[in-house]
Amino acid sequence: MIKDVPYFPFYAANIMSNRAFRLMSLKERGLFITLLMECWINGSIPSEFVDMSKILGFTFDEVKSAYTNLHSAFFHQQGGQIISHELEGYRKGYLETREKQRLGGIKGAKQKKDKEKGGGKGIPEGQPKGSLVQVNSNSVNLNQLLNKELQSKEIQSWIDDYDRAPEAISYFKASRG
Repeated sequence: MIKDVPYFPFYAANIMSNRAFRLMSLKERGLFITLLMECWINGSIPSEFVDMSKILGFTFDEVKSAYTNLHSAFFHQQGGQIISHELEGYRKGYLETREKQRLGGIKGAKQKKDKEKGGGKGIPEGQPKGSLVQVNSNSVNLNQLLNKELQSKEIQSWIDDYDRAPEAISYFKASRG
């Protein structure tokens, strides 16, 4: 069984720019973060304040006074539970990625096993078809070749001028080659 992912993305710039979050008091923000963590670990939290306060380890009055309609911008009630659709989207993405990695690992292990047995796809059979030195005349333009020749002549001219410069000669002598 695959272990749960112990972390979730928390984009501070997105949260801080959200008006609902900015309107929250310090107490409301604390409950918001706590609810996020609880929803990530357990998927949801009961929407009834009695049960919610027991799970969170706070008094009924503390939780009830801290939970406001501003939280509804981030959480939704569904079947007597409070959930975060955003966190569930992240969880789904993680699980899909893990499944792809698992399947890729199985495929890679099978390929390695087949290769060790000599039945892998990586063993060449016979001679290669065609020539590696062929140039298709349709794919090369004469202007491309001429332009490269001009460029290489210009570059060589620049290199020759540089090599003849007094600074280059004295550097060459000072560095002993």
